[in-house]
Amino acid sequence: MSNEYSLLMFPTILCQLFNVCTRQAPPVISADSMGNTIALLGQDVDFTCKVDNLGRHMVAFVRAGKPPRLISFDERIFRQRDKYELKPRMGPMNNEWVLTIKNAQEKDRGNYSCQINTDPVMSMSGELDIRVPPSVSRNTPSAIEVREGHNATLSCKAEGNPAPTVIWRRQDRQIIRYNGATGFGASVFHGPNLQLTKVSRKHMSEYVCVASNGIPPDESYTIKLLVTFAPLVIPKETDVKASTGSMARLVCTAESWPRPEVTWEKDGKQIFDSDDFATSQTVSGQYHSVHVLEIRKVTGDDYGTYRCSAKNDNGAHYADINLEAAQPEYIYTNVIPEDRELATRETQTTHHPSNLQIKHHAYNQEQQRNAQHKQSHHHHREHQQAVYYVSNAHPQPKPSKTELRQASISSSSRWSVISCITTLLLCIY
Repeated sequence: MSNEYSLLMFPTILCQLFNVCTRQAPPVISADSMGNTIALLGQDVDFTCKVDNLGRHMVAFVRAGKPPRLISFDERIFRQRDKYELKPRMGPMNNEWVLTIKNAQEKDRGNYSCQINTDPVMSMSGELDIRVPPSVSRNTPSAIEVREGHNATLSCKAEGNPAPTVIWRRQDRQIIRYNGATGFGASVFHGPNLQLTKVSRKHMSEYVCVASNGIPPDESYTIKLLVTFAPLVIPKETDVKASTGSMARLVCTAESWPRPEVTWEKDGKQIFDSDDFATSQTVSGQYHSVHVLEIRKVTGDDYGTYRCSAKNDNGAHYADINLEAAQPEYIYTNVIPEDRELATRETQTTHHPSNLQIKHHAYNQEQQRNAQHKQSHHHHREHQQAVYYVSNAHPQPKPSKTELRQASISSSSRWSVISCITTLLLCIY
């Protein structure tokens, strides 16, 4: 400060040495000069110093520091001409000095003063504060790998002015569980350090930290948490049935990280893609994968136990699936003999007999009833035995025991009615 102070006082000393100073009202810096200013990063900032009765004195702008730095004196810029701009004697009274700080950055934050080279030096200062949007440090790795059952800490270091706040959330919008897979948790965690205890495979996800301080834009950073564990194989079905000549499909699901190597075996021999077999796999989640073995055309040699095995650096696991022959299917059909249809049509014929005819007819019908009852019983047995064994045909509904019983009762009822009518006619005769 001593160098700048000496420079400011030099004209005053010359005036007093040569006795050329004229008496006049002393300079006055207006109260509305300078003042505290808040600016956004990258903006231009103006500091205005309004001086009355300046006379032969001069105006300087100084930035506080150790040591202080003289920016301008009178109408001249002393340093960083690309950073500062001076506009002297502005305003309607030509009594305003305007210092412009271009493209304000965080390093420009601090105290600036307007000074007049009086004795003692007259000064008025203002504070410049720069609002800076949040920024997140990229020193933290974007992926963290931890063994299942261990603890993990995700860190998000953010800077800005004012100091930003940090929140965490899962990219898949699931609950963040702090203590184990089934422990307490929340959809959002507040704080720069997210601590997870006894992590499980359910913790595996992308975690997003968002830093904000009210100055747009907010900034986010994503960290992927990878939880390593041994494979777990789960069969879709443990028993699969298929008929000879058809296609069979065996499916198993593997849970594992890292992704496992999955193989299919039968009788200790590994199965590879061929004309008889086809294997495929599909990734269905963070640590899920679905594996399929297709047997294109089943033969008798293909029946047996198949093993779906998975392994990675953390361990191995397998599951067995049994392929069995499908049971044959049956078709049940009703058979109505032609002579039964003829007998039915004859029974339904209506005529008006005489008394003698009635007596003779009644006797004949009694004889026919006994013969037809035996024939009906024989036909009914044939109907029950009319079951055909058909393999690999389209199944039709099998009549229930109730339906067969009702059919038998219906047949017996018809002959009971005929018997009653015959007896009635004999009585009348």
